[in-house]
Amino acid sequence: MATQLQFRRGTSAQNNSYTGLAGEISLDTDTNNIRIHDGSTGGGAELIPSGTIVAYGAASAPTGWLLCDDSAVSRSTYARLFAVIGTGYGVGDGSSTFNVPDLRDKVPLGKGTNNSTLGTTTGSAAASSVLASATKSGVTTAASNTGTGTTGSDDTGTGTTGTGTTGTGTTGTGTSGNSTSTTAASDTANATSTTAASTTGTGTSGNSQSTTVASNTGNKTSTTAASNTGSDGAGDLTVSSVNRNDTLGSGTKDTSQITVVSGVNQTNHSHSIPSLTVNNHSHSIPSLTVNNHSHSVPGLTIPSLTVNNHAHSIPSLTVNNHTHSVPGLSVPGLSVPGLSIPALSVPGLSIPALTVPSLTVNNFSVNTTLPTEVVNYIIKI
Repeated sequence: MATQLQFRRGTSAQNNSYTGLAGEISLDTDTNNIRIHDGSTGGGAELIPSGTIVAYGAASAPTGWLLCDDSAVSRSTYARLFAVIGTGYGVGDGSSTFNVPDLRDKVPLGKGTNNSTLGTTTGSAAASSVLASATKSGVTTAASNTGTGTTGSDDTGTGTTGTGTTGTGTTGTGTSGNSTSTTAASDTANATSTTAASTTGTGTSGNSQSTTVASNTGNKTSTTAASNTGSDGAGDLTVSSVNRNDTLGSGTKDTSQITVVSGVNQTNHSHSIPSLTVNNHSHSIPSLTVNNHSHSVPGLTIPSLTVNNHAHSIPSLTVNNHTHSVPGLSVPGLSVPGLSIPALSVPGLSIPALTVPSLTVNNFSVNTTLPTEVVNYIIKI
Protein backbone atom coordinates (compact mmCIF):
# COMPACT_ATOMS: atom_id res chain seq x y z
CA MET A 1 0.00 0.00 0.00
CA ALA A 2 1.30 3.45 -0.87
CA THR A 3 2.24 5.92 1.81
CA GLN A 4 -0.80 7.99 2.79
CA LEU A 5 -0.99 11.66 3.74
CA GLN A 6 -2.52 11.77 7.23
CA PHE A 7 -4.15 14.78 8.99
CA ARG A 8 -4.50 15.35 12.69
CA ARG A 9 -8.00 14.25 13.64
CA GLY A 10 -10.23 14.45 16.67
CA THR A 11 -13.76 15.11 17.91
CA SER A 12 -15.49 18.45 17.62
CA ALA A 13 -14.61 19.21 21.27
CA GLN A 14 -10.98 18.40 20.68
CA ASN A 15 -10.85 20.49 17.51
CA ASN A 16 -12.62 23.42 19.18
CA SER A 17 -9.82 23.68 21.79
CA TYR A 18 -6.96 23.05 19.39
CA THR A 19 -5.05 25.98 17.91
CA GLY A 20 -2.42 23.99 16.06
CA LEU A 21 0.27 25.40 13.87
CA ALA A 22 -0.23 28.01 11.17
CA GLY A 23 -1.55 26.23 8.06
CA GLU A 24 -2.09 22.92 9.84
CA ILE A 25 -5.07 20.88 8.72
CA SER A 26 -7.16 18.62 10.96
CA LEU A 27 -10.26 16.41 10.54
CA ASP A 28 -13.34 16.78 12.78
CA THR A 29 -14.52 13.16 13.21
CA ASP A 30 -17.94 14.26 14.54
CA THR A 31 -18.89 16.45 11.57
CA ASN A 32 -16.61 14.86 9.00
CA ASN A 33 -15.32 18.35 8.25
CA ILE A 34 -11.82 19.68 7.59
CA ARG A 35 -10.42 22.56 9.64
CA ILE A 36 -7.50 24.85 8.84
CA HIS A 37 -5.63 26.26 11.84
CA ASP A 38 -3.76 29.54 12.10
CA GLY A 39 -1.72 28.79 15.27
CA SER A 40 -3.69 31.22 17.46
CA THR A 41 -7.47 30.75 17.07
CA GLY A 42 -9.04 27.79 18.92
CA GLY A 43 -10.82 25.38 16.58
CA GLY A 44 -9.40 27.02 13.49
CA ALA A 45 -11.64 27.68 10.43
CA GLU A 46 -13.92 25.01 8.93
CA LEU A 47 -13.43 24.38 5.24
CA ILE A 48 -17.24 24.06 4.87
CA PRO A 49 -18.90 26.10 7.62
CA SER A 50 -21.88 24.75 9.53
CA GLY A 51 -25.18 25.98 8.01
CA THR A 52 -23.94 25.78 4.39
CA ILE A 53 -26.77 24.77 2.02
CA VAL A 54 -25.99 23.06 -1.29
CA ALA A 55 -27.88 21.11 -3.94
CA TYR A 56 -27.27 17.37 -3.70
CA GLY A 57 -28.12 14.62 -6.16
CA ALA A 58 -28.65 11.62 -3.85
CA ALA A 59 -31.83 10.63 -2.04
CA SER A 60 -30.27 10.82 1.46
CA ALA A 61 -27.78 13.25 2.96
CA PRO A 62 -24.11 12.26 3.37
CA THR A 63 -22.30 12.11 6.73
CA GLY A 64 -22.11 15.54 8.37
CA TRP A 65 -25.19 16.88 6.48
CA LEU A 66 -28.97 16.95 6.96
CA LEU A 67 -31.72 17.14 4.34
CA CYS A 68 -33.49 20.49 4.11
CA ASP A 69 -36.88 18.89 4.73
CA ASP A 70 -38.25 20.93 7.69
CA SER A 71 -37.26 18.14 10.13
CA ALA A 72 -37.15 18.97 13.86
CA VAL A 73 -33.70 17.93 15.16
CA SER A 74 -32.02 17.97 18.55
CA ARG A 75 -30.60 21.27 19.73
CA SER A 76 -27.87 19.49 21.72
CA THR A 77 -26.91 16.88 19.11
CA TYR A 78 -26.64 19.54 16.39
CA ALA A 79 -25.48 22.34 18.70
CA ARG A 80 -23.06 23.77 16.13
CA LEU A 81 -25.86 24.08 13.49
CA PHE A 82 -28.32 25.41 16.10
CA ALA A 83 -25.75 28.03 17.07
CA VAL A 84 -25.70 29.20 13.43
CA ILE A 85 -29.39 29.16 12.32
CA GLY A 86 -31.23 29.05 15.66
CA THR A 87 -35.04 28.85 15.28
CA GLY A 88 -35.16 30.95 12.13
CA TYR A 89 -36.64 28.04 10.19
CA GLY A 90 -38.84 26.68 12.96
CA VAL A 91 -38.79 26.39 16.76
CA GLY A 92 -39.30 22.63 16.83
CA ASP A 93 -40.92 21.66 20.10
CA GLY A 94 -39.91 25.00 21.60
CA SER A 95 -37.28 23.58 23.99
CA SER A 96 -35.18 20.61 22.85
CA THR A 97 -35.51 20.72 19.06
CA PHE A 98 -35.38 23.18 16.16
CA ASN A 99 -36.27 22.93 12.44
CA VAL A 100 -33.92 22.76 9.52
CA PRO A 101 -34.89 24.78 6.38
CA ASP A 102 -37.68 23.40 4.19
CA LEU A 103 -36.67 23.47 0.52
CA ARG A 104 -39.08 20.76 -0.67
CA ASP A 105 -40.88 21.93 -3.86
CA LYS A 106 -39.28 25.38 -3.43
CA VAL A 107 -36.59 27.51 -5.01
CA PRO A 108 -34.10 29.32 -2.69
CA LEU A 109 -34.43 33.11 -2.72
CA GLY A 110 -31.61 35.35 -1.57
CA LYS A 111 -32.12 37.66 1.40
CA GLY A 112 -32.34 41.32 0.47
CA THR A 113 -34.33 44.50 0.81
CA ASN A 114 -37.51 42.86 -0.45
CA ASN A 115 -36.90 39.67 1.52
CA SER A 116 -35.25 40.63 4.78
CA THR A 117 -36.29 37.75 7.06
CA LEU A 118 -34.60 34.37 6.87
CA GLY A 119 -36.97 31.43 6.74
CA THR A 120 -39.79 33.35 5.04
CA THR A 121 -41.70 30.97 2.74
CA THR A 122 -44.32 31.55 0.03
CA GLY A 123 -45.64 28.04 -0.48
CA SER A 124 -44.57 25.33 -2.92
CA ALA A 125 -44.82 24.44 -6.61
CA ALA A 126 -44.88 21.31 -8.72
CA ALA A 127 -42.16 20.64 -11.28
CA SER A 128 -42.82 22.56 -14.55
CA SER A 129 -45.79 24.28 -12.93
CA VAL A 130 -47.31 27.46 -14.40
CA LEU A 131 -46.93 30.35 -11.98
CA ALA A 132 -49.24 33.37 -12.20
CA SER A 133 -47.62 36.68 -11.34
CA ALA A 134 -49.24 39.11 -8.97
CA THR A 135 -51.71 41.50 -10.63
CA LYS A 136 -50.23 44.90 -11.36
CA SER A 137 -52.31 48.07 -11.55
CA GLY A 138 -51.61 51.62 -12.67
CA VAL A 139 -48.17 50.79 -14.05
CA THR A 140 -46.83 53.71 -16.10
CA THR A 141 -44.49 52.56 -18.82
CA ALA A 142 -43.96 55.71 -20.96
CA ALA A 143 -43.16 59.24 -19.82
CA SER A 144 -45.07 62.16 -21.36
CA ASN A 145 -43.34 63.90 -24.22
CA THR A 146 -43.92 67.17 -26.11
CA GLY A 147 -42.47 67.89 -29.55
CA THR A 148 -41.27 71.30 -30.82
CA GLY A 149 -43.61 73.31 -33.15
CA THR A 150 -42.33 74.30 -36.62
CA THR A 151 -43.52 77.11 -38.99
CA GLY A 152 -42.65 77.22 -42.70
CA SER A 153 -41.87 80.38 -44.77
CA ASP A 154 -44.32 82.01 -47.31
CA ASP A 155 -43.55 81.46 -50.99
CA THR A 156 -45.16 83.05 -54.13
CA GLY A 157 -44.69 81.68 -57.67
CA THR A 158 -44.50 83.78 -60.89
CA GLY A 159 -47.59 83.87 -63.27
CA THR A 160 -47.13 82.73 -66.90
CA THR A 161 -49.23 83.44 -70.04
CA GLY A 162 -48.94 81.19 -73.09
CA THR A 163 -49.19 82.25 -76.79
CA GLY A 164 -52.34 81.36 -78.83
CA THR A 165 -51.84 78.78 -81.62
CA THR A 166 -54.01 77.77 -84.59
CA GLY A 167 -53.54 74.33 -86.11
CA THR A 168 -53.88 73.41 -89.81
CA GLY A 169 -56.83 71.25 -91.00
CA THR A 170 -55.93 67.71 -92.02
CA THR A 171 -57.75 65.13 -94.12
CA GLY A 172 -56.89 61.48 -93.56
CA THR A 173 -56.84 58.81 -96.25
CA GLY A 174 -59.43 56.00 -96.16
CA THR A 175 -58.07 52.68 -94.93
CA SER A 176 -59.31 49.13 -95.19
CA GLY A 177 -58.50 46.88 -92.30
CA ASN A 178 -58.49 43.10 -92.28
CA SER A 179 -60.45 41.31 -89.63
CA THR A 180 -59.27 37.94 -88.33
CA SER A 181 -61.51 34.92 -88.29
CA THR A 182 -64.18 35.00 -85.64
CA THR A 183 -66.08 32.04 -84.26
CA ALA A 184 -69.48 32.53 -82.63
CA ALA A 185 -70.44 30.03 -79.94
CA SER A 186 -73.06 27.43 -80.79
CA ASP A 187 -76.61 28.05 -79.61
CA THR A 188 -79.69 25.90 -79.06
CA ALA A 189 -83.23 27.27 -79.51
CA ASN A 190 -86.40 25.53 -78.23
CA ALA A 191 -89.41 25.12 -80.55
CA THR A 192 -92.99 24.82 -79.27
CA SER A 193 -95.26 21.91 -80.20
CA THR A 194 -96.54 21.93 -83.83
CA THR A 195 -99.34 19.82 -85.43
CA ALA A 196 -99.41 19.26 -89.22
CA ALA A 197 -102.77 18.44 -90.92
CA SER A 198 -103.31 14.94 -92.37
CA THR A 199 -102.59 14.45 -96.12
CA THR A 200 -103.66 11.83 -98.70
CA GLY A 201 -101.50 11.23 -101.78
CA THR A 202 -102.63 9.90 -105.19
CA GLY A 203 -101.71 6.37 -106.28
CA THR A 204 -99.05 6.08 -109.01
CA SER A 205 -98.11 3.33 -111.46
CA GLY A 206 -94.62 3.19 -112.84
CA ASN A 207 -93.29 1.16 -115.82
CA SER A 208 -90.12 -0.78 -115.54
CA GLN A 209 -87.92 -1.37 -118.60
CA SER A 210 -86.70 -4.78 -119.63
CA THR A 211 -83.81 -5.98 -117.53
CA THR A 212 -81.39 -8.78 -118.31
CA VAL A 213 -79.33 -10.44 -115.63
CA ALA A 214 -76.06 -11.81 -116.94
CA SER A 215 -75.47 -15.54 -116.85
CA ASN A 216 -73.38 -16.95 -114.07
CA THR A 217 -71.37 -20.09 -113.60
CA GLY A 218 -70.58 -21.54 -110.18
CA ASN A 219 -67.89 -24.12 -109.46
CA LYS A 220 -68.58 -27.20 -107.36
CA THR A 221 -65.77 -28.87 -105.41
CA SER A 222 -65.12 -32.65 -105.53
CA THR A 223 -67.56 -34.83 -103.59
CA THR A 224 -67.19 -38.53 -102.68
CA ALA A 225 -70.21 -40.70 -101.74
CA ALA A 226 -69.60 -43.67 -99.44
CA SER A 227 -69.75 -47.21 -100.86
CA ASN A 228 -73.03 -49.17 -100.47
CA THR A 229 -74.13 -52.80 -100.72
CA GLY A 230 -77.70 -53.84 -101.50
CA SER A 231 -79.40 -57.30 -101.56
CA ASP A 232 -81.82 -58.51 -104.25
CA GLY A 233 -84.58 -61.07 -103.84
CA ALA A 234 -82.66 -64.09 -105.10
CA GLY A 235 -79.61 -65.95 -103.89
CA ASP A 236 -76.83 -67.84 -105.65
CA LEU A 237 -77.36 -69.20 -109.21
CA THR A 238 -78.10 -72.97 -109.36
CA VAL A 239 -77.82 -74.91 -112.67
CA SER A 240 -79.76 -78.23 -113.21
CA SER A 241 -78.51 -80.72 -115.83
CA VAL A 242 -79.32 -84.20 -117.33
CA ASN A 243 -77.10 -86.69 -119.08
CA ARG A 244 -77.86 -87.82 -122.61
CA ASN A 245 -76.29 -90.73 -124.51
CA ASP A 246 -75.81 -90.15 -128.22
CA THR A 247 -75.00 -92.92 -130.69
CA LEU A 248 -72.02 -92.22 -132.76
CA GLY A 249 -72.12 -92.50 -136.47
CA SER A 250 -72.87 -95.60 -138.49
CA GLY A 251 -70.57 -98.42 -138.01
CA THR A 252 -69.37 -97.37 -134.54
CA LYS A 253 -69.82 -99.48 -131.54
CA ASP A 254 -69.64 -96.80 -128.86
CA THR A 255 -71.97 -94.08 -127.73
CA SER A 256 -71.06 -90.63 -126.28
CA GLN A 257 -72.63 -89.19 -123.16
CA ILE A 258 -73.21 -85.39 -122.84
CA THR A 259 -74.65 -83.29 -120.12
CA VAL A 260 -77.50 -80.98 -121.02
CA VAL A 261 -78.62 -78.05 -118.89
CA SER A 262 -82.19 -78.66 -117.87
CA GLY A 263 -82.81 -75.62 -115.63
CA VAL A 264 -81.27 -72.52 -113.91
CA ASN A 265 -82.24 -71.34 -110.38
CA GLN A 266 -81.13 -67.93 -109.00
CA THR A 267 -80.91 -67.79 -105.15
CA ASN A 268 -80.69 -64.60 -102.99
CA HIS A 269 -77.45 -62.59 -103.45
CA SER A 270 -75.99 -59.07 -103.04
CA HIS A 271 -74.70 -56.34 -105.33
CA SER A 272 -72.06 -53.88 -103.95
CA ILE A 273 -71.86 -50.26 -105.16
CA PRO A 274 -68.36 -48.87 -104.59
CA SER A 275 -67.82 -45.32 -103.26
CA LEU A 276 -68.39 -42.67 -105.91
CA THR A 277 -66.26 -39.51 -106.32
CA VAL A 278 -67.63 -36.57 -108.31
CA ASN A 279 -64.71 -34.40 -109.41
CA ASN A 280 -64.72 -30.57 -109.49
CA HIS A 281 -67.27 -29.33 -111.95
CA SER A 282 -69.36 -26.24 -112.80
CA HIS A 283 -73.02 -25.38 -112.89
CA SER A 284 -73.97 -22.60 -115.30
CA ILE A 285 -76.97 -20.29 -114.82
CA PRO A 286 -77.98 -18.69 -118.14
CA SER A 287 -78.75 -14.99 -118.33
CA LEU A 288 -82.27 -13.97 -117.35
CA THR A 289 -84.26 -11.24 -119.10
CA VAL A 290 -87.24 -9.57 -117.38
CA ASN A 291 -89.44 -7.86 -120.03
CA ASN A 292 -91.13 -4.46 -119.64
CA HIS A 293 -93.70 -4.42 -116.83
CA SER A 294 -95.38 -1.99 -114.42
CA HIS A 295 -95.36 -1.41 -110.66
CA SER A 296 -98.42 0.33 -109.18
CA VAL A 297 -98.21 2.42 -105.96
CA PRO A 298 -101.64 2.99 -104.39
CA GLY A 299 -102.60 6.37 -102.87
CA LEU A 300 -100.84 7.02 -99.52
CA THR A 301 -102.63 8.75 -96.64
CA ILE A 302 -100.43 10.55 -94.05
CA PRO A 303 -102.31 11.19 -90.78
CA SER A 304 -101.91 14.50 -88.92
CA LEU A 305 -98.52 14.77 -87.19
CA THR A 306 -97.83 16.55 -83.89
CA VAL A 307 -94.24 17.58 -83.13
CA ASN A 308 -93.80 18.10 -79.37
CA ASN A 309 -91.53 20.73 -77.83
CA HIS A 310 -88.00 20.20 -79.05
CA ALA A 311 -84.76 22.08 -79.51
CA HIS A 312 -82.85 23.19 -82.58
CA SER A 313 -79.11 23.50 -82.11
CA ILE A 314 -77.18 26.14 -84.03
CA PRO A 315 -73.54 25.06 -84.32
CA SER A 316 -70.75 27.51 -83.70
CA LEU A 317 -70.23 29.90 -86.61
CA THR A 318 -66.80 30.89 -87.87
CA VAL A 319 -66.42 34.12 -89.86
CA ASN A 320 -63.24 33.88 -91.90
CA ASN A 321 -60.81 36.75 -92.44
CA HIS A 322 -62.51 39.73 -94.11
CA THR A 323 -61.98 43.47 -94.61
CA HIS A 324 -63.62 46.60 -93.13
CA SER A 325 -63.07 49.86 -95.00
CA VAL A 326 -62.68 53.21 -93.17
CA PRO A 327 -63.23 56.27 -95.41
CA GLY A 328 -60.86 59.26 -95.31
CA LEU A 329 -61.33 61.47 -92.21
CA SER A 330 -61.06 65.28 -92.44
CA VAL A 331 -59.99 67.21 -89.29
CA PRO A 332 -60.42 71.02 -89.59
CA GLY A 333 -57.76 73.41 -88.29
CA LEU A 334 -57.80 73.73 -84.47
CA SER A 335 -57.17 77.10 -82.77
CA VAL A 336 -55.79 77.12 -79.18
CA PRO A 337 -55.83 80.58 -77.54
CA GLY A 338 -52.98 81.72 -75.28
CA LEU A 339 -53.19 80.18 -71.79
CA SER A 340 -52.52 82.44 -68.77
CA ILE A 341 -51.35 80.80 -65.49
CA PRO A 342 -51.49 83.25 -62.53
CA ALA A 343 -48.78 83.27 -59.88
CA LEU A 344 -49.30 80.70 -57.14
CA SER A 345 -48.83 81.82 -53.53
CA VAL A 346 -48.19 79.20 -50.79
CA PRO A 347 -48.60 80.65 -47.27
CA GLY A 348 -46.23 79.68 -44.46
CA LEU A 349 -47.20 76.37 -42.82
CA SER A 350 -47.19 76.25 -39.02
CA ILE A 351 -47.05 72.84 -37.28
CA PRO A 352 -47.84 73.12 -33.56
CA ALA A 353 -45.84 71.17 -31.00
CA LEU A 354 -47.10 67.61 -30.53
CA THR A 355 -47.67 66.40 -26.97
CA VAL A 356 -47.69 62.66 -26.25
CA PRO A 357 -49.23 61.99 -22.82
CA SER A 358 -47.77 59.39 -20.52
CA LEU A 359 -49.02 55.85 -21.16
CA THR A 360 -50.61 53.90 -18.34
CA VAL A 361 -51.06 50.14 -18.53
CA ASN A 362 -53.88 49.00 -16.27
CA ASN A 363 -54.22 45.70 -14.41
CA PHE A 364 -52.45 42.73 -15.98
CA SER A 365 -50.88 39.45 -14.96
CA VAL A 366 -48.41 37.12 -16.64
CA ASN A 367 -48.32 33.34 -16.38
CA THR A 368 -44.82 31.89 -16.36
CA THR A 369 -43.80 28.26 -16.79
CA LEU A 370 -40.96 27.54 -14.40
CA PRO A 371 -38.43 25.08 -15.85
CA THR A 372 -37.20 22.80 -13.10
CA GLU A 373 -34.90 19.89 -12.27
CA VAL A 374 -35.67 18.21 -8.97
CA VAL A 375 -32.71 17.74 -6.53
CA ASN A 376 -32.24 17.52 -2.78
CA TYR A 377 -30.96 20.46 -0.76
CA ILE A 378 -28.73 19.62 2.21
CA ILE A 379 -27.37 21.71 5.10
CA LYS A 380 -23.98 21.24 6.82
CA ILE A 381 -24.30 20.36 10.51
